Amino acid sequence: MHVLSISLDESIALSESDAHQRQRRYAKYFDRYTVVAKTDSEHDKQIRDGALRVIPTNSTTRYHFLIDAYRLGRTAAEEWAPDCVTTQDPFSTGVVGLALARQFDASLRVQVHADFISNPKWRWQSAKNPFAEALGRIVLKHADAVRVGTKHERRKVSSVVQDSTRVSVAPVRMDFDGVVGGSERSVTELRSAFGFGERPVIFFAGRFTDQKNLHKWLEVAAIVHEAANRTPLFVMVGDGPQSENVRQQVTEFGIEDSFRFPGWVETERLAEYYDLADVFLITSDYEGTSRVVVEAGMNETPVVATPFAGAMDNIVDGETGFVAEDVETLARRVCELLEDATVRQQMGTRAREHLMERFDAERLVEEYVEFLQDGLCGERRY
Repeated sequence: MHVLSISLDESIALSESDAHQRQRRYAKYFDRYTVVAKTDSEHDKQIRDGALRVIPTNSTTRYHFLIDAYRLGRTAAEEWAPDCVTTQDPFSTGVVGLALARQFDASLRVQVHADFISNPKWRWQSAKNPFAEALGRIVLKHADAVRVGTKHERRKVSSVVQDSTRVSVAPVRMDFDGVVGGSERSVTELRSAFGFGERPVIFFAGRFTDQKNLHKWLEVAAIVHEAANRTPLFVMVGDGPQSENVRQQVTEFGIEDSFRFPGWVETERLAEYYDLADVFLITSDYEGTSRVVVEAGMNETPVVATPFAGAMDNIVDGETGFVAEDVETLARRVCELLEDATVRQQMGTRAREHLMERFDAERLVEEYVEFLQDGLCGERRY
C-alpha cells in the first residue's frame, strides 16, 4: 500500500526532528509512505529512509507551495500510484490532495485540526477565513475519511461530509520531552529563583491573540485577586498582537503588582513554570486539541478552562479540572483549587492518568494508521 501525504510541516524534511521520526513510525506499516512537505528554498534534499520518502517543495511563498506540492506529488504518484492521499488540513493541502486523489483514483483522507466550521469567531479573525471555510467544506465533501482531534470537531465535520464518510477522533501525537517533568529543581528552589515566595501561582502560556480571549482571563484574575485567601501571582508566558492591550488592562484593574510577563521562554524553562503553577487558567473562545491544556495536565497541574473543543475532550469536569463559561464560575473554581491543596493534588494526579491514556504514543500511531488503511485493505499490519 502506498500513502501520499501532503504536509505544511517543514520540520519533516529534517531527519533528526521529532516530526520526521513520527513519519518513520507511520511508514513502517506501509509498502511506501511519501510525504510532500512544504519547505523554503534552503531545503532541497529528498530523504529516503526505508519505506519513507520525504520530498521538500522548496517553495518561495505559501502560494507557490500549491503548485510545487501538486507537481511533486504528481511525479511521485506517476512513479508508484498511491492507494490513498492524506492531507494535513482541508485548506491548502486539502486542495492539492483532492486534485491528486481524483487524478490517480486514490482515496482521499483529510485531517482537521481546527474548529473552523460554522465558527463566526474564527471566520472573521481574518479576511481570508470566509474563503478558507468555503474551500474546506468543498474538500470535506469529497473526502472518503476524515480524522479530527476532538469530539466537538467530529460533530461539526459530520454535518458537512457525505453520509458514507467515516469521521474518526484521533488526536495528534505530541512529544513532551523537556516540557513534562523537565525541571530538575524542586518547587521551593523554583519559587526562590523566580522570586515568587509562598504565593500561589495562576499560570497561562500561549500567544496573546483575540482567539485566547485574554480580557476574560484578566476579569477572572481580578476577581480571584480580591477573593482568594492568599493573594496569588498571575504569570502569563508568551507574547503576541494583544500583548500591549493585556498589560494596559492589568494596569486599569490595578493589579499590576501581582502579574509577571516573562515573554516567550525556552522549553526547559516552560517545564519549570508548569512545575510551580498551582492552577493553569485558559479562557479561549475556540481551540483544537490545545497542547497547553495537555501539557499542564501531564505536569499534574489542574486546568480551569472555558468550554472549547480541546478543554471538553481533555478535561473531565470536576475530576481532572474544571470547565465553565462565565467569569464568576471560572473565578470560583480557581479559588476552590487554591484553597484546597488536597483537591488540587488529587485532580492533578487524575489529570495525568487520564491524559497518559488518551495520548499514549503507540495507540495514537495505530489509530492514525487505521485511519489511512480503513476500507483499503482487509488485514491490519500492526
